[in-house]
Amino acid sequence: MEQNINKLIDCIKNLTSDAISRLLALALGMLAAETAAATECPYCGGTRIVRNGKKCRKQRYLCRDCGRTFVTTTHTVMSMSHYPASVWKEVAADTLGGCSIDHTAERMELSHQCVFNMRHKLLLAMQDMLASSPVVLGKVSELDETYVLESFKGKKLPEDTGRPARKHGAKAQKRGLSAEYICINTGIQRDGGALAEAVNRAKPDSAELLEVYRGHLEDGTLLLCDGLKSYGILRNLAECTIKDINTAAPAEMSFFHLNTVNNFHSFIKDRYDYYRGVATKYLNRYNALFSLTWRRNTVLVTDLCSKLFHSGTADYYHSIKDIKTLRLLAL
Repeated sequence: MEQNINKLIDCIKNLTSDAISRLLALALGMLAAETAAATECPYCGGTRIVRNGKKCRKQRYLCRDCGRTFVTTTHTVMSMSHYPASVWKEVAADTLGGCSIDHTAERMELSHQCVFNMRHKLLLAMQDMLASSPVVLGKVSELDETYVLESFKGKKLPEDTGRPARKHGAKAQKRGLSAEYICINTGIQRDGGALAEAVNRAKPDSAELLEVYRGHLEDGTLLLCDGLKSYGILRNLAECTIKDINTAAPAEMSFFHLNTVNNFHSFIKDRYDYYRGVATKYLNRYNALFSLTWRRNTVLVTDLCSKLFHSGTADYYHSIKDIKTLRLLAL
C-alpha cells in the first residue's frame, strides 16, 4: 500500500496545476459523499437509523423502523454511479444552462456517452418532479403551439420514413405545416409556470388537447388562444373562459395577446437550434427541462440539487435501461 501511495504522489507531481485542482475537487467531492450522514430512511422516512458497514466504499445504514438498508445516494440520480456529487452538479448546471452534451463532455473530460447517460437520468428525474407536482395554469394563461421537424438524431433514418435524410438546419420537403413537423403544445400562466408537451403531429385535435391539459387547468382561468376551435374542448376540464385574441377590439390588444407564450416558444427554439436538434423520441424529456428552466434558471440549480442529490422518500433513480425505453415519444 505504501509503495502504491508513493507512486501516486510521483504521478501527481508531474501533473499541471489545473489537473491537480480538478483532482482535488474530485477527491473533496468523494470525501463529502463518504462522510455525509443520513438523517432519515429513504424508504419509510423513519429516523431510527444506525450505521451498518460499508457498500462500494460508501457508508451503509440500517433503518430500525422498516429493517431496510441504504446508502446516502439511495433514491437519488447518483444511485449506482461511480461519480461524486461534484461531477453530477456540474452536469446538472450545464443541462439547465442549455449547454450541449459535447460541450459538457469536453469541459469535464468525460466521454460523450457518459454525459449523455447522466443528462438523460436528470431529464427523467425532472419528468418525475413534474408528475408529482404538476404545473397548474390559472388566472390569465396563454395557450399556443410551436413546431419542430421530426428528427432521428443519433441513428440511421428508418427505411419506412418515406423521405431522404436531412442535414442539420435543412427544411421540410413539403411547404407549410405537414406531418413532418412535431407539435409542441404549450401553455403558460402570465405570472406562473409553463407547460410543454408533444403528443401529435401538425395541428392538435380535441382528444390530444384533453390529453395534454388534463389536470393542468384551474377553475376560473381565462385562457387566451389564437382561435383554434379544438381549444373549446378544454371547458370539459375546468370552468374556464376561452378567449380568441383575434376577436379582441384594437383597444384591448394590449391585454389580449400571446406575447408571453410566444416568448416561451423562442426560448424553446433557441435551445433546440443550439442542440442542433433533439431526437424526437426524447422530445418530451427536453420539454420537461424547458418547462422547469423557463424564468427560473437562476434559482433552479440549487433547488434541483437539493431534491435530486439528497436521499429522500421520492425515488429519482433511473437505470440505463430506463434511458433507452422509458417515456419515449412515438407518433
